Amino acid sequence: MKPKLIIFDEPIFYAEGLSKLLTDGEIFESVHICNSNEKLYEQLSYQPPEFLMLGSDCLVRTEMYNLVQNLVCKHENIKIIVIGNFFEVAEIRKLFEKGIKSYLDINCGYEEFVKSIEALRSDLIYICDFAKERMMNFLSHIENDHKQNDHCLTKREMEVLKLICDGMSSKQISETLFISINTVETHRKKILLKLNVKNSAGVVKYAMENHILQ
Repeated sequence: MKPKLIIFDEPIFYAEGLSKLLTDGEIFESVHICNSNEKLYEQLSYQPPEFLMLGSDCLVRTEMYNLVQNLVCKHENIKIIVIGNFFEVAEIRKLFEKGIKSYLDINCGYEEFVKSIEALRSDLIYICDFAKERMMNFLSHIENDHKQNDHCLTKREMEVLKLICDGMSSKQISETLFISINTVETHRKKILLKLNVKNSAGVVKYAMENHILQ
């Protein structure tokens, strides 16, 4: 049995064209268009569909987050697809945390939309290739930042860091390295600042996650 779809987007001309395309493609049994919250909630109360497509032109970010959260609470079986205007990685992540099942950039083609529907019908999530590339670049930058943080530690700071990870106190470190406790404390403060952590536990966690001690 073919699923039903509601499109919540503007302009109407665009939404009607997309509706005809999807109906002619025999993907959905029916496609309804809404361009206001009132019409959307009315349609959902009358006949909840399997799929709901939200366009970014209808809502600002905060409104979209709230709408998605409310819809998921009231209609947990609806699979929500967001068509975004090149949302940032953090925005996409927040939408998935709120409960959407698919994110597509506004420049995605018909074939990718169909792929997302197929994924959702198999109880998977879907992110378009353009957004995936942004996510990979974002993760790459984080990794590079970590490496730069490692490289900005001086040789002495690295020695202190390793001894911190060995569980030594400032007094023990000062005795091991033959430096004053005040100097050790200065190194500690610089290490915390450079690695952007709050305490020794954070230093150990950072060192383990980034393989500094290998």
